[in-house]
Amino acid sequence: MGCKLQIALDFASMDDALSIARAVSPWVDIMEAGTPLIKSVGLEVVRRLREEFSGKLIVADMKSTDVGAFEADLAFQAGADFTVTSGVTTLATIREVQKEAERWDRRCIVDLTGVEDVVARCNALTPFGVNLVLVHRSIDEEVTGGSAWTEEQCAVVGELCALGLDVMVAGGLGEATIPLFCDYPLYAIVVGREITLAKDPAAAAESLAHLIGHQWPA
Repeated sequence: MGCKLQIALDFASMDDALSIARAVSPWVDIMEAGTPLIKSVGLEVVRRLREEFSGKLIVADMKSTDVGAFEADLAFQAGADFTVTSGVTTLATIREVQKEAERWDRRCIVDLTGVEDVVARCNALTPFGVNLVLVHRSIDEEVTGGSAWTEEQCAVVGELCALGLDVMVAGGLGEATIPLFCDYPLYAIVVGREITLAKDPAAAAESLAHLIGHQWPA
């Protein structure tokens, strides 16, 4: 099936988010309403994305840490195909988000930001049906610590793929870093600033889509 390209729409303005989404829509598979965007304008942006991009998959990056089923239900009512829960929250919350996703025939993404032992955490999640995880290098880590993707971090991605999970990768990804993961059967590459801050976001998205198509042929 190849690897999908997901655009992270981390804006404060719905107009800005929709403008970029329209520009890049020919080249991306998944539209993500980022956490800052949802906090700024609410789940209406998910409804708008669903209305305008009926052929795309839509992520509501809720990063739920409690009342998981309730928040997941809100996201799915708004038209999301995926909702996101935090990997560092309780197993009970993650389990409730997963159960709600199954009830809607949608999917739960577990964001592993901040999880110290991601393999152990994923082994704890799979018994109750979690099968989609996001290995996410945070912006704050990148900006304040100058962290980069290491061989060890990339190898962990491979371990998660070997567990049979669908794995997404996010955090400072672009032309130089995406090939680091070419040996792994990723579900999706999540790109934000490499596209949204580009002089020509559509051209940037097209270039990355071609790169991903070459590295992970369908």
